[in-house]
Amino acid sequence: MRLNKYLSHCGVDSRRKCDALILEGRITVDGSIETNPGTNVDEHNADIRVDGERVHLKKNYSYIKMNKPAGYITSLHDPYHSQTVMQLLPKVLSLVPVGRLDKDSTGILVFTDDGDLNYRLTHPKHGVEKVYDALLRRPPEGYPENDLPQGIILQDNGDKVQGKAEPMNRKRNHYRITLKEGKKREVKRIFLQYNTKVTRLHRNSFAGISADELPPGKWKKLTPAEIAQLRSAANA
Repeated sequence: MRLNKYLSHCGVDSRRKCDALILEGRITVDGSIETNPGTNVDEHNADIRVDGERVHLKKNYSYIKMNKPAGYITSLHDPYHSQTVMQLLPKVLSLVPVGRLDKDSTGILVFTDDGDLNYRLTHPKHGVEKVYDALLRRPPEGYPENDLPQGIILQDNGDKVQGKAEPMNRKRNHYRITLKEGKKREVKRIFLQYNTKVTRLHRNSFAGISADELPPGKWKKLTPAEIAQLRSAANA
């Protein structure tokens, strides 16, 4: 098994994050530092350690969802921010977030120790659907509802973004946005293109799963049906 895949199956982190750990020289295989993510390892017999701590393949994974409140960053730890989403979970749960939401954004956030599923859910090629509600400072100068289905080019870095925009009121200061690509700060950057600013952003659903039934900051385990839905979305 490839080293990065082995680490993700151990629940260390997503495969992409495991690549970074390997390249940083934080992984040893049988006592030697290994910096090649593609190195094949014996998953049954090799002594593989992260920062000196041995890791093992998981037989059972955990999957939960949270209704993320504003004011928390999506990170395992951050020396520059006092509040992370991990502080809202019991320490006995060794999970990592699937993707991220900005500090001031709210809504569903999924956590798991299934690194391979995490990788597939966050990779753009799988096109996992996310639905957001965006409140705007003022109506957009233009019509994202007409432009977004065909794709727009963001002026800040040339990214092409495609999806669906639906105005939710006559004032056009409340939109529902559906995206599949998962670029950084995507919704906010879309509306900056139309000379307006998102004042509140809430993610209604991720891969068809919602956490709106939970109070802000609360979490619960995913049902078997929700886990199956995540896996189906990751394999699409």
